[in-house]
Amino acid sequence: MKYQRMKVELSKQSYKDPEKNRNGDFCTFELLENGHLAVLALADGVGSSPCDWKASMVSCQKFIEAFKADTNEDITERFLQALKAANQEVLLTTDRCEGMKTTFCGVVWDIGKKKVHYTSIGDSRIYAFSNNKVSQISTDEVKSVILRKKDGKPMIVSGIAVTAEGITNVMGSQQVSFGIETKDTEGIDGMVLSTDGFHGLSTTFEEDIKEALNAISLEQGLMQVYQKYKDLQNDDMTILALRKVKEGNNYSEILATILNNGPIPEMNNFELSKVLLRGIEEGIQEQDADKASKLIALCETKRIDLGREETGNLISLMFRVNFQNGGVYQKLMSLMRSSKA
Repeated sequence: MKYQRMKVELSKQSYKDPEKNRNGDFCTFELLENGHLAVLALADGVGSSPCDWKASMVSCQKFIEAFKADTNEDITERFLQALKAANQEVLLTTDRCEGMKTTFCGVVWDIGKKKVHYTSIGDSRIYAFSNNKVSQISTDEVKSVILRKKDGKPMIVSGIAVTAEGITNVMGSQQVSFGIETKDTEGIDGMVLSTDGFHGLSTTFEEDIKEALNAISLEQGLMQVYQKYKDLQNDDMTILALRKVKEGNNYSEILATILNNGPIPEMNNFELSKVLLRGIEEGIQEQDADKASKLIALCETKRIDLGREETGNLISLMFRVNFQNGGVYQKLMSLMRSSKA
């Protein structure tokens, strides 16, 4: 199977800590140079410093603004200069917000040259989606620090000093250090940027995000992760995701291969789910129970979640075309009940 031009799909979700007045997180993205570059930025303002909300917003917006204004063909150099400009913007802020600080994650996906450039400052994270697995590629810049009372003495509980993780590198510092990494995007199907308010809530975060990236609707997939985590929320929560969308797939040819028991083409679950969804829809319209059942069974085998809304639409289609097949109906109901998206 040949794939043609590649594009990307992006989605973001950000939720304020219910106990705060303003969201201290911020994220944004832009597609630049006719879709040749995808630029992503995410930040988590340091709550113990002034104006966490402004620090995160200013760093993200200035980073993209400076990157856009630079015409240097060397992406790494453009990236570095944009980081420096963003840090200066945070440092030069005066009035009541003087001294504000923030973590920062930045990604530039060079679609044409199949390279991704990225950096992480502080404890916000960057994950790569590759081989249907989500894994952290950034490094948390933190160290354990002893918490102290107002008089400077260590806090002791049961004879043990109380410690907490403190970030060692932040935007808004004269001593901030920038480390820009570059990877080939061959085999990488997506990237995720997250503040610690999100990824710090569950040990299943990477598995949950994988399901979101495989959902037919990326936005709905991310929202479903939030719904799972919202009762645990104890901080601002922000996530920004990008995934590849391969255009020009010959869905009819792929579908025919699957129905004829041929090898399933090499493609991620998101792409395969679109093929199966279209095939099940065709099976219902054609009132072909064998075709619909075979594709539904493949969804179950591959653990592909079509989503409640899409599965519900298939059930509604059965009624509209008067396709009265109890087996297909029951299988679709089972898919809808087990859906997480």
